Amino acid sequence: MQFEVEVYQNEAKEWVATAVAYDVTAKGRTEKEALARIMEALARHFKKSSYK
Repeated sequence: MQFEVEVYQNEAKEWVATAVAYDVTAKGRTEKEALARIMEALARHFKKSSYK
């Protein structure tokens, strides 16, 4: 599965990753951490939406 992810550093110097199509966002202290957290957040999102 492939999806578009935007990654940027906000004003508070946190890295923010957003899966654009699913409107799922995760933050981390590093870019790598934010990307790892977005994967976890997407897994939770897909699991939750499969129960609806």
